[in-house]
Amino acid sequence: MSARKAAVLGALAMAGALLGAVPATAAEPAGREPILFVHGLFGAPNNFDTMSLRFRLNGYAKSELVSFGYDSTGSLTAAASQFAAKVQEVRAATGAAKVDVVTHSLGGLPSRWFVKVLDGAASVDDWISLGGPNQGGDPGTCPAPGSTACEQATKGSAFITQLNSGDPTPGSLSYTTFSSPCDTVVENEWTTLDGADHVDVGCVSHFNLVSDRDVFDEVLAATTG
Repeated sequence: MSARKAAVLGALAMAGALLGAVPATAAEPAGREPILFVHGLFGAPNNFDTMSLRFRLNGYAKSELVSFGYDSTGSLTAAASQFAAKVQEVRAATGAAKVDVVTHSLGGLPSRWFVKVLDGAASVDDWISLGGPNQGGDPGTCPAPGSTACEQATKGSAFITQLNSGDPTPGSLSYTTFSSPCDTVVENEWTTLDGADHVDVGCVSHFNLVSDRDVFDEVLAATTG
């Protein structure tokens, strides 16, 4: 084996070890839908780069993994309308009848508004919330005070009340919420929803929920199970 080839193989092996990667020949997931990732407050689409790469190492195509960006301090209802357009765009591009949605923190709220209020339930197969304030945060705890998003995401707001009134998990899609006892941003009791499965991921920080390997394994199970 040449020195150059050995170096290349060594670099690939190191990258796989760092990511906890499965072999590139992993079986293609059954019942796979394209995935839309939705970041949280002050976040960005690239927050999901590590998780997206792990999905690719588990058989997904790059075109099936789309990160949605939005103004996370602005109106969550406006973001929901933009998300609706992105869902339709991804469905048209991939030919998929439905998408899976993986959200972090605040990103769960506009995607839920799309599902419940904008009649998006028929377009989603699996919805996942990583450390999301699904019950609303306590007043004064949102880190962007005075913003429209924080006002809407606060417990007791008209936005949260409408999301959680009646059936908070409508439609035939599956809902899964994730929380960590080490999350110092979103309290555990804010994350759950009646009708959703819930996963306690152990001691993972709020911001590492999108990159932790064990969390990814649970997300993969929830989107392909």
